[in-house]
Amino acid sequence: MKITRARIIQIIAIMVVHVITLFVLQHFLSGFVATSLRSLIAVTIALAIAQSIFWWVFVNFFAWLPVWLYPILTFVLNGLFVMIIGNLVPGITIDNIRTGIWIIVWLTVVDAVLSGLLSLDEDAQFDRNVTRPMVARRGKPDRTDVPGFLFLEIDGLGEALLRRAVNEGHMPTLKRWIDQGTHKITGWETDFSSQTGAMQTGILLGNNTDVPAYRWWDRAQGKQVMSGLPKDAQAIEARLSSGKGLCSDGGSSRGNMFSGDATESMFTFSTILNRARDRGPGFYFYLVSPYVLARLVSRFLTYVTKEWWQAFLQRRRKDKYMVSARNLAYGFLRGFMGPILHDLVTFTVISDALRGLPAVYALFSAYDDLAHFAGMQSPEAFEELGEVDRYFTRIEHALAFAPRPYHIIVLSDHGQSLGPTFKSAYGMSLEEVVQGLIKEDASVFAALETNEAWDNLNAVLSESTNSKARTASVIRRALASKANEGVAQVGPDRETEAEVEAKAKEAKVIVMGSGCSGLIFFTAAKERMTYEKITDAYPELIVGLINHPGIGFLLVKSEQQGAMVMSKGGIHYLNDDAVDGVDPLADFGPNAATLLRRESSFSNCPDLLVNTRYDPQTQELAGFENQVSHHGGIGGPQNHPFVLHPASLPADGKPVVGAESVYKLLRGWREQVQSLS
Repeated sequence: MKITRARIIQIIAIMVVHVITLFVLQHFLSGFVATSLRSLIAVTIALAIAQSIFWWVFVNFFAWLPVWLYPILTFVLNGLFVMIIGNLVPGITIDNIRTGIWIIVWLTVVDAVLSGLLSLDEDAQFDRNVTRPMVARRGKPDRTDVPGFLFLEIDGLGEALLRRAVNEGHMPTLKRWIDQGTHKITGWETDFSSQTGAMQTGILLGNNTDVPAYRWWDRAQGKQVMSGLPKDAQAIEARLSSGKGLCSDGGSSRGNMFSGDATESMFTFSTILNRARDRGPGFYFYLVSPYVLARLVSRFLTYVTKEWWQAFLQRRRKDKYMVSARNLAYGFLRGFMGPILHDLVTFTVISDALRGLPAVYALFSAYDDLAHFAGMQSPEAFEELGEVDRYFTRIEHALAFAPRPYHIIVLSDHGQSLGPTFKSAYGMSLEEVVQGLIKEDASVFAALETNEAWDNLNAVLSESTNSKARTASVIRRALASKANEGVAQVGPDRETEAEVEAKAKEAKVIVMGSGCSGLIFFTAAKERMTYEKITDAYPELIVGLINHPGIGFLLVKSEQQGAMVMSKGGIHYLNDDAVDGVDPLADFGPNAATLLRRESSFSNCPDLLVNTRYDPQTQELAGFENQVSHHGGIGGPQNHPFVLHPASLPADGKPVVGAESVYKLLRGWREQVQSLS
């Protein structure tokens, strides 16, 4: 690390704060005695030296041990070092290891606060002193001049907002790449269902056929299928995989919904239940050391407090759209999504790069989750993008020590579009609208919340319980009451799969929400119900939906006319693109008909698919979920993500439409650069 005047000031500030902290601790911590200020200054210097010695001893003598021993050893060894070194200083008494551990924990908490105030590069220090030596001993990287690929996905960030974030200085690392000419932005357009389940299958597997939404009713199986449920994600990937996913041939998947045929995977929904899979050397377990654990806990609590304050500011500034889901409990979820999950993902990406893996795909999901509740253009959303940018800086710095060069590609799977909730805008939920139109003929079962953030939390917990490590059995027992078939299910109470199926079949009508799109299924039908059969069974349903002021259009299949897109003002016949009256798709872009034609071809396309009304002037539309910013259908920025890629990689300039086209672009680069077949 380069020694500068600013760095010297930082070191002095840290030492002063440590002395003050130790002064306070010796008044409140039994077993710790300091007789003078001079002794406190001396022990502060000694503990700084001890910390460096500890890392050297651990990396050189204990890194070969099983990862489940790391927490025990690091706690014990840290306490032992502090006790021994402290007692060598005149005027200092540290009675036992427990007291030594508490001293280290509190100093680490203070350092976590200081790191934010003084812009300390603790991550670089940790990577230099711990990650690199650990990788050198256990990773056994193969050195080569053939470039590898790091695919870093920012969940939910649209192209327009990326450009704004870069231009306004929220993402200085990406701005530097663009200004230096090493990278450029290529925009692309999503499929109809602009959400992670459909987009990651397309991007990572090259095939998103029959993935009509985040969740849907599978007629053949007579059950609900959900992309964020590990068992379903595993089945979806098995069905769609060709063996040549984006991460095949030695790659890794970190934090994703699908693995892309990765050789190694961690925190990935589709592979969580596969205990036999390769996770990699398991470096992430080292994050439970006292230093890192205390740092993560302190950052978690800082994020929780910050979220509560920012939510208060949102209410005080009276944002145009706010939702009740941004409550006190959400603060804890945000604390997990940001510093904890992103730290784990970043740590594994760096470990992968230092081992020289040929391709790594990692998901950074905190922005998407926060933007749902705070708004995609809120100050805190841009602040979160700044945090993501700092993780990219850390990854970039680590690449200087990788055994091969790397192409860094930053991309998003979809954007978001702003607007009110459907119920707040029109006084009724989609479920209530449908129930009112079918009257007493049948009851309605609704599933209108996706809970993607809770799915991410459960993925991390499930990852811990499904490994072969001895510690996993301990965690499994602790989470036994919150697990189902090996999958953790913490968070809002959820009905079991059997309960959902029973209620859905009894109700006969299912209403599901996916952002601005609503899916309506009739469970008694073994195949997709036609316009004619629906109007016979429920005469007022289709007419009522297309005349509702909040519905932009409705997709239904006719026995005589084929797939039709209907609205109050006209009909677009998808088979031949004929239009009667006002085109319902006029405001949704030139590719809307093509995207809906493909959606309609899916075997599990809903019997009725509705999309909320879109205002092209404000670029706003309502969502069926309890969110401020939405995605899941078509309309506005949600359909326009980006790929930020090295300018040296070839791109023909043609429009990139659909997630499968993104796969072809990215996989094509891998095949060309790495000579894959």
